Amino acid sequence: MWYLIPLALLYILINVLIWHRAVRLIRGFLKGTAGTAICICFTLIYAFLMSSVLSWTLFSSPVIVHWLKMISNFWVGIFIYCLIFIISAEIVTFIIHFFRKHPKGSPEHVRFIRTRGVIVSVLIILFSFYGIVNCNNLRVTEYDVNVDKASTTGGDLKVVLIADTHIGYTVGEKNIRDMVELVNQQNPDLICFAGDIFDNDLDAMTDIEKIESDFSNMKSRYGTYACYGNHDIYEKLVGGFSLYQMNKYEVQKEASRFLEASNINMLEDRTVIIDGIQIVGRIDESKPNGGTKENKVHARKSISALTNDFDKSKLIIDIDHEPSQLDEKAAAGVDLDLCGHTHDGQIFPGNLTINLFWDNAYGLLDVGSMHSIVTSGIGVWGPAMRVGANPEIAVVNVHFTK
Repeated sequence: MWYLIPLALLYILINVLIWHRAVRLIRGFLKGTAGTAICICFTLIYAFLMSSVLSWTLFSSPVIVHWLKMISNFWVGIFIYCLIFIISAEIVTFIIHFFRKHPKGSPEHVRFIRTRGVIVSVLIILFSFYGIVNCNNLRVTEYDVNVDKASTTGGDLKVVLIADTHIGYTVGEKNIRDMVELVNQQNPDLICFAGDIFDNDLDAMTDIEKIESDFSNMKSRYGTYACYGNHDIYEKLVGGFSLYQMNKYEVQKEASRFLEASNINMLEDRTVIIDGIQIVGRIDESKPNGGTKENKVHARKSISALTNDFDKSKLIIDIDHEPSQLDEKAAAGVDLDLCGHTHDGQIFPGNLTINLFWDNAYGLLDVGSMHSIVTSGIGVWGPAMRVGANPEIAVVNVHFTK
């Protein structure tokens, strides 16, 4: 845990910079007693928000912990945009001053500092507000794919892909209820849940019975099948990051009971065949349930081993949390690879850089005859915002051409 010390120091230093720039802007517009009073109020509020990422550890009350963690999730998003826009402003300032210098304290310099502060403040507020509101703006993204096989179900197949609900401090019963209503409106044949159902800690679910009921109300012809993700294991997080390295990755026992009560069939490196549809669900690659830090890769079977007994002339669906090993899946005969995990970057500029890390970070990608589909998911990781990446369910219309 030694790495937490430099991270904490860096976090404090960045917050001092943000606080200093904000106080200087307030002082630029307000002098005297009024300015002092507002600066004191701002400092107290800022100290509360800044410390919220850890202050929850001081309390045993579940209600207080829940609210502090929820506030810290909003704060982490605001903090990220404070950092992005303040650093951008400093770079722009350096470039402008390089070509046109204004003496410190001159009217031009004061006017420039005030204008810069107002622009940065407005951008932080606009991006943060939009991101928070957009978190709840759930929509449907539809894909049409052709599979060169014969249908075993009497026609086309409509699959709804769900991922990354992250039920916990940000996503609650209302979000799940809205999701279920939207799923049922699609009248799906099959529902596939590609991991990160929970947000690491089941204690964050304040309406667990209602959420179970909502999930069990999802309607489809063949039912709901799922795999676990890296956030389904029990883990203490600070702002979405691991507080310490776990030696063993384990899903809480209550999770299995919850899924059973919710009519969700969990497939951990297991297969099932329904009306000729062959489905395989994977153990998560990075944090496998029941695996360890030292034995992650061997904690799950190879896709070729799992599909070895499948009839390759019939549809094969793979449900995997992370969109990895695409070539291996295609070679093993998978027709439809359904994943989540990436959130499509979740917040700008992450949505622009996420493609650097995954062959398919979002959307539809054909790998040979296999269709890889990655959804941006429903919930959020850490920052309770979505900017440039929308919450969604994915509807996959499978057309059989043989």
